[in-house]
Amino acid sequence: MKTNENQTTSTIYYRPLKQWIEVTPEQKRDWERFVGTTRKAKQRAGACCIPYKKSYKCDGLCDTCEFRCIPKDAPQHLSIDTEMENAYENGVSRTSFLADSKLTTEIDIDALILNGLLTELQSSDPESYEILMAIADGLS
Repeated sequence: MKTNENQTTSTIYYRPLKQWIEVTPEQKRDWERFVGTTRKAKQRAGACCIPYKKSYKCDGLCDTCEFRCIPKDAPQHLSIDTEMENAYENGVSRTSFLADSKLTTEIDIDALILNGLLTELQSSDPESYEILMAIADGLS
C-alpha cells in the first residue's frame, strides 16, 4: 500500500500569508510547543476563544488574532495616542497636555541629586558603582 505524501511532510499554517509552509519535524514540534502553551495560557485566562477545529490558525500572536476575546471584567488598555486624538476631536487644546513647570523642576532636581549620589558612590566605592550600573543595564 502506498503512503500518502501529504502525511509525511510537516507543515505549519502561516496566518499573515494564509499559506501552509513546509518545515522539518523538529521545527514543527518546537512550533507546536510554543503555540500550544501560549494558546492554553490565554484560554485559561479567558483571552482566547479559538475553536478546536481552527487551532491550526493559532500562531501565538494574540494581539492580531481574529479569535481573541477579552473578558468583560478585564481592564481596557488605553493608548495615549487614542486618548489625545479623542481629546482633539472634543476641542481640547494641545497645550493642555504639557507638563507643569513645577513638576519638571522637581524632576530636574531629583536628577541632579541622583547624579551627585552616583558620582559620590563612584569615587568612594568603584566596585559597588560597577555592580549598580550592571543592575541598571539589566545584567545580573
